[in-house]
Amino acid sequence: MLKYIYRIIILLCIFVASIYYFSRDIKEVVFDRDNTTVMEDATFPLITIKTGENVINRLHGYSSNLNANIVRDAVTPIGTDQTFEILINQDEYDIKKLNYELREFTSNDLIETDSISVFEDNESERTAKIKLKPGLETGKEYALKITLITSESKKMFYYQRIKLYDDAFINEKLSFVMDFHNAIKTKESAKGIEKYLEPIGEGDNASLSYVNINSSYDLISWGNLNPVFLTEVIPTIKEFYTDTASVELNYFIEANIEGVAEQYMVTEFYRVRYSKNRMYLLNYDRRMEAQFDVNLASITKSEFKLGISNEYDVPFIASDDEKKLVFVRNRELWFYDLSKNEMIQVFSFRQEQTDYIRDRYNQHDIRILNMDAEGNIDFLIYGYMNRGQYEGKVAIILFSYIRAENRIEELVYLPVEGTYQTLKESLGEFTYVNSKEVFYFNLNNNMYSFNLVTRELSTIATDIHQNNIVVLKKLNYVAWQINSNPSLAKNICIMNMETGEVESINAKMGYNIRLMGMIDSNIIYGFVKEGDIITRVDGKVLAPPGVIEIATAKKEILKNYRKPDYYIYNLKVKDNVIELYRVQKVNNDGSVSYVEASDDYIMNQVKVESQLIKVSTRVTEKALTQLYLSLPKGFVMQELPKLTKTVNTIISQDPTVRLQETEQETGYYYPYVTGGIEGAYEEAADAIQVAKEGIGVVLDNSQRLVWERGVKSAQNNIPDFEEMNLTAQSNKTVERCIELMLSLQNVSVDKEQLAVTNRSAFDVLMEHSRYSPVRLTGITLDDVLYFVSKGRPVLAMTDTSNAVLIYGYDAFNIMMIDPKKNGVIKMGIGDSTELFESAGNVFLSYLE
Repeated sequence: MLKYIYRIIILLCIFVASIYYFSRDIKEVVFDRDNTTVMEDATFPLITIKTGENVINRLHGYSSNLNANIVRDAVTPIGTDQTFEILINQDEYDIKKLNYELREFTSNDLIETDSISVFEDNESERTAKIKLKPGLETGKEYALKITLITSESKKMFYYQRIKLYDDAFINEKLSFVMDFHNAIKTKESAKGIEKYLEPIGEGDNASLSYVNINSSYDLISWGNLNPVFLTEVIPTIKEFYTDTASVELNYFIEANIEGVAEQYMVTEFYRVRYSKNRMYLLNYDRRMEAQFDVNLASITKSEFKLGISNEYDVPFIASDDEKKLVFVRNRELWFYDLSKNEMIQVFSFRQEQTDYIRDRYNQHDIRILNMDAEGNIDFLIYGYMNRGQYEGKVAIILFSYIRAENRIEELVYLPVEGTYQTLKESLGEFTYVNSKEVFYFNLNNNMYSFNLVTRELSTIATDIHQNNIVVLKKLNYVAWQINSNPSLAKNICIMNMETGEVESINAKMGYNIRLMGMIDSNIIYGFVKEGDIITRVDGKVLAPPGVIEIATAKKEILKNYRKPDYYIYNLKVKDNVIELYRVQKVNNDGSVSYVEASDDYIMNQVKVESQLIKVSTRVTEKALTQLYLSLPKGFVMQELPKLTKTVNTIISQDPTVRLQETEQETGYYYPYVTGGIEGAYEEAADAIQVAKEGIGVVLDNSQRLVWERGVKSAQNNIPDFEEMNLTAQSNKTVERCIELMLSLQNVSVDKEQLAVTNRSAFDVLMEHSRYSPVRLTGITLDDVLYFVSKGRPVLAMTDTSNAVLIYGYDAFNIMMIDPKKNGVIKMGIGDSTELFESAGNVFLSYLE
């Protein structure tokens, strides 16, 4: 018995001793400088292209081997000798080899590939000469991928477009642009460019942040700023044609403002036209953004200086006690502790010794997700990574800022096969990290949740267009349509992003439901009677609700709007007003359609919240209008804030999350304006309107060129139609026009298969055409003639049930086939425009 007692006593002694030893020896895990790091400097070489005597198109390198036709940053015109040079700035790397691939831009089919290992060296620049094989089509775009390979076998990829011309007057166009740019540097030399300007007397000439061809001579020549140019100015050709070109200049300047040197990023955009007698300046835009500097803060007024800028919107989040503030400026994340007067640069690609061009490359952005009471922040960096371990990648990275340790920690790295321009359009507003460490995001029309603890990725919904998602940020709720076609949806899903619980608002029997927007953290939706849904001949589904409701996230109905015989086809929310765009139903000879009616309004009782911080303006003689960020009322800045920077935590766990590639059911059209994408649209007409106003082009998902402004030929006709047998009269005008359109494609279809009684002309073309049909309803006749100029006929409605086929035009007339009139007819441009406008400008064509 004693033996067991001794054993128990011994074991207890060992247990107590162990507790003492381990409690003394186990240290608390803390982060220090041994397991944190600063971001590595930018290393990828910059390359430029020399075509003829012109050095153009500064290109940034990618570490991802993308499809050659994905990147649409620049185009290089080459002459009939099909030669050009690659100039490589190789400060950090020893480039041993260059590979290139030339591909069809639309299909991405390989045309030519070769390698170069013999270079010409000049100081830090290495030159490779490329001569392409004969056979390229004049004026056609090709995709070129350049791969640099270092002595350590590291690969870096560069992308651009190539266009062959017999003589496109590239020297004359670029000389004009650079002469104009150099002339406006001083008032004396700028006098020579006054004849190209179109100043508007009542225009806004009080700010240097944005000037254009309509601005005053004084403003275009920099006012009283007297800038010093910090970087070399190399033109980037965005679009190029025989007579016109769009050229962009990017550079940094410095100016002395009130005795202090301030820096600015400047972008100039030119659109010029060449003629034998003179050059024409069609468009000129210049934008400049001051680079944020904490040391420029105004102590007397407790404000941070934003300087010369056109960005009045400053994304920010404040803590509940209003003592902590986080905001984004110049694609950098800043945290300000008001109680300690401490400013922290949480995230920036800017290096200690900046080289401007690489570390301040503007193809990324930052989104603040949340901040807690202690100042801990979750935020996203998305786009092209200028430097660091992901240099050259395009990705979405979720970071967490730990305030107590002044460090950032990478939580999720999500690589993206594309560019920042496409990413910013496909990344929706649905991005959130909840208190249970679940990261929600919407990408490429799919909604996801990712558990940061278990590392489990889940798909919430698929094929959900961003227009069909409403995020109620203040309440932590999100609503979306569950049907890929919102006109046919039977319910709306509402999810609490904190709990993950999903509820729904259901349509009544015989009705569909449409999610239409939000106001003051409440959702707006409408009920569509199934009998009110019609499909036009162009395939567009019209489903205007007859009833509109406003409800809370918990489904409490706050407002019900209904007016007999009126339907709402769209709405816009501004402040506390909902503007309703209404239509009425009409019946013409048995054909039901909708016509526009007067607008109506819903006034919402929105509580006006005072802004914690706001942007104010001051005007000085030298810098004109400058922006300042006013801090919370009552706060007094005693001295300049203490400035510190974060360090990045070294993590052992791989943060990479890869999404399974899914094919999008919805096709999109992208307007490229001044070299960047300005939205993603389901309707080609909407994208064309944006490109028209912004002097750009439109591409679709497959990188096919849909429409270009200003390149339609003066006249064209498709001769095949004049050679066809067009003597047979037909009252089935839509079917006959489809038949003729298919005949041009050498497609023969039985007349029974062309019937549009129970389906649209768009659906018939989708089934039988060799090419992709495109709905162009809403654009003007002049804009739709672009398709005819490219050899593609256009089906045009003359009323709700009859169509003609446009196949040609000149300066005065439209040539078309009218099945009711036994063949070809001519009609004046003015009369044709009125005819098609009266029918709603309903057009159909196709993309090859």
